[in-house]
Amino acid sequence: MKRSDAASPGWRRGAGMIHPRGFRMLSKLHTPARMTYAVRASLLAVVLTATALAQQGTIEPSSKSVHPLAAKEEMIRDRFQRFQDRLYRLSEELAEREPENAQRLARALERAGELGLTDKLDDIVRLLEDPASVHLALDQQDNWLGDADALLSILLERDSANEQRRNQIETLEKFRQEIGKLLEQERGLRSASEQSAAAAKMKQQLDQALRVVANLARKHGEWSQDGAKKQESGGSPEKAAPSEEALAKEAKELAEQVQRIAETPSDESESLKQAREQSQAAAQFLQSASQSMSDAADSLQRRDPPTAEKQQQQADKSLQQAREHLEAAKKALEQQQPSAQMAQKQRDTAQQTKSLGQQMQQQSSSAGKPSGGKPGESTPGQKNVEQAEKEMNDASESLDQQQPDQAQPKQDRAVDQLELAEKELEEKLQQLRKEEREETLRDLEARFRDMLTRQRPINESTLVLDRLGGDKFKRAEQLQLADLSAAQRAVSEQAAGCLHILDEEGTTIAFPRVVEQLSEDMTASAERLAAAQVGAVTQVIQQEIVGTLEQLLEAVKRMQQENEQGKQGGSSQSGEPPLLPESAELKLLRASQQRVNTRTQAIHTGLQSGDEPQQVAADGLVKLSRRQTECMDIAREMHDRKP
Repeated sequence: MKRSDAASPGWRRGAGMIHPRGFRMLSKLHTPARMTYAVRASLLAVVLTATALAQQGTIEPSSKSVHPLAAKEEMIRDRFQRFQDRLYRLSEELAEREPENAQRLARALERAGELGLTDKLDDIVRLLEDPASVHLALDQQDNWLGDADALLSILLERDSANEQRRNQIETLEKFRQEIGKLLEQERGLRSASEQSAAAAKMKQQLDQALRVVANLARKHGEWSQDGAKKQESGGSPEKAAPSEEALAKEAKELAEQVQRIAETPSDESESLKQAREQSQAAAQFLQSASQSMSDAADSLQRRDPPTAEKQQQQADKSLQQAREHLEAAKKALEQQQPSAQMAQKQRDTAQQTKSLGQQMQQQSSSAGKPSGGKPGESTPGQKNVEQAEKEMNDASESLDQQQPDQAQPKQDRAVDQLELAEKELEEKLQQLRKEEREETLRDLEARFRDMLTRQRPINESTLVLDRLGGDKFKRAEQLQLADLSAAQRAVSEQAAGCLHILDEEGTTIAFPRVVEQLSEDMTASAERLAAAQVGAVTQVIQQEIVGTLEQLLEAVKRMQQENEQGKQGGSSQSGEPPLLPESAELKLLRASQQRVNTRTQAIHTGLQSGDEPQQVAADGLVKLSRRQTECMDIAREMHDRKP
């Protein structure tokens, strides 16, 4: 008796196609408690068996096949009753330690009673006992599976504490990024204040240097005129030499002072750089003026007035050029950002900091903090942000008063407070991410362990069927193969759920790819079982599935131990510690390559012995080729990730 797919929209029909709606939910959600996961797995086992039994309804029933189906349905009913008993006991055990999970289990029990799931299974058993009612049993099975999905939905609800932790991580990460932007702005303002103070100080130094240059030029002019008068009156020109030498010394000292002004720090504004370049040029001309004066003094000592006069003229010219460059340096400083503009920018940054502090205050007022947090506790870094805002406002007042030098220490304190806030947030984020990582590892461990428990019986049954021989398969073996294929696909769906978790977590490269390969191998095993292919290649695939699950379990357990000991294996591209260290990922990649080698050899042996059809072998080799390329890609990505 066959029915169309449209008659049962809740699940898919066909060889091995057993995808109740609950499977999709299981592949997308995960919760931390191992015991509640075991309960979900129990319900899943009931649903799987019921689905497989419903599939058998597609076969024409006979008087010999009705009673075995009814017996299987009774087995499902008994299993479901045990499941409800387990649900009740577990809800009592979790009442104190995990009250939220206990309430969830209680809701599931209440919903199961409302839906009358046990009574409906009794009805299906009675219908299957009558060959004429098999079509009615199929409809009832469809309805029961839909109700079981509703029950599974309750058990798969994501823990609110997990959601709160994830939301808190997102919120604190946003705060941390905002603080990073504020730090960048405040450091820029601090640098601008420092440069403004440096410009103000430099302007004072330039004004003083200009006064000294003007005084030097005046004295030098007077001494030059006095020496010329004495020469005209027949006096001794060498008497003017000491005065010329004194002026030369004074010019040299001024040149050294201006040279110190011209010394350029490593990081400053363009206007300050231009001012220092002009000061450098002024220092050189002052040095030249000093040398000319000294030379003139020597000429006067040698009674060589004409030469001395030329040298004095050169000194006058150098002093004038030094003065021009000093004036140009002052003009360059006028381009420096005014304190009024900096004060406004400082107020804007203070307002942004205030807004962030208010957001952090709202966060601290929210109820239901995870990870031991209590309502009303300050958000990490909140007090530091509030103190930083106060320092910024004080700094803006100093800038309004044209006192950038007094604004600097206040800006320094604001930067210090923001850095402390950033540190507190980073520490809290590290703690929350560690908790989340531990939870993810616990969840993956439970899932891998459950898959391993389900996979081993599949492998054992496949081996028994192979020993029996395909030519001896009867209806009972065909039904068993259908059950095995359905069970294998169900385990594959669990692997897909693990892959979803790893994709969301996103800190590893090889780990999710290996789980994806695991799911593909399970699907391949299910397809081969549905096609009654239970030979060596199928057994190799199934053995590799068990081996992969054991390796994944070992890697997860080792990482759990390292987390407990406070060890962290490097960082991922996102900056977070990876779920698995690189050494563990390398082992997974190596094992994946070994599986490619083993599978290749198995297909080759199967072809030679004739156990493996050529077309099947060809398809398998194509898949292995893709698997080999994927191993190469994983290795390349891991290499490129290294700093």
